[in-house]
Amino acid sequence: VTFPTIILILGDQLSSDISSLRDADPATAIILMAEVAAEADYVWHHRKKLAFVFSAMRHHAAALRDAGWTVDYVALDDPANSGSLGGEVARAIQRHRAQQLIVTDAGEWRLRAEMAGWSATLGIS
Repeated sequence: VTFPTIILILGDQLSSDISSLRDADPATAIILMAEVAAEADYVWHHRKKLAFVFSAMRHHAAALRDAGWTVDYVALDDPANSGSLGGEVARAIQRHRAQQLIVTDAGEWRLRAEMAGWSATLGIS
């Protein structure tokens, strides 16, 4: 049994040239993308902006699938959605029995700080 690598791609990282994909193997990696309430409402955003970002994320996920990647996409209205990135990463690790998580450094300090603790709290490299 091969345990996959989870690659998290955020809503402001929608590029096929992102560093986290450079050395990844589509045969053993699963891309995780998640629409989560914690990121949508930590500051006020116009509804149209959120709709635009989520639409862009869904289109990017489709393009990645077309390019041969496995994409685990969690929509905002998914009944099992935990509402946070950390929660969705934890669920994906369990769902896919992953042994590694790869992230591209977040551009926002709050997320950077959260991600820095994931290895210890989630028990994954």
